[in-house]
Amino acid sequence: MSYGANWLSASRLSVSPARRSSTLAALSLAAGAAIVGAAAWGLVAFIVHRQLSLLSLLIGAAVGVTVARYRPGHLPTIVAGALIAVAGCALGTLLAIVFSLLDANVSAGAIVAHADLVARAYPGAVGWLGLLFWLLAAYPAVSVPLRAARRSADAGEALLTGGDKQA
Repeated sequence: MSYGANWLSASRLSVSPARRSSTLAALSLAAGAAIVGAAAWGLVAFIVHRQLSLLSLLIGAAVGVTVARYRPGHLPTIVAGALIAVAGCALGTLLAIVFSLLDANVSAGAIVAHADLVARAYPGAVGWLGLLFWLLAAYPAVSVPLRAARRSADAGEALLTGGDKQA
């Protein structure tokens, strides 16, 4: 009985932990990427005194790459990732408002006590252009995992056919 051959075939079939398909990991890390992106959005707005809606595309791309790594091609996870990307953009806008208030020497306690005023100012801070960029953030959050799944399927097909394409 040869244990070496069994070990070799088992090691070829095992999936590395970084590539294991996991919805929980994909969505958790996507949420983390969206939160980090939102914090960056708020800090950039604080530093330059302008909201840079282009950062929404980076949030969408970060979420898309995360979902593509852990759950490519799984449509419910991809849709949830797109929603997480849009929520990250919304949080980024909120943080930009809060940081601008802090920059204007409004205390954090006053901001929390008057959250209703912040909520009323929020739609004006977003605007139509902001909404457009939020929707654009969903595009890489969806397209990156779909492309990764397509590349994976093409690579698997090439592996099965020996790399020969028949026309």
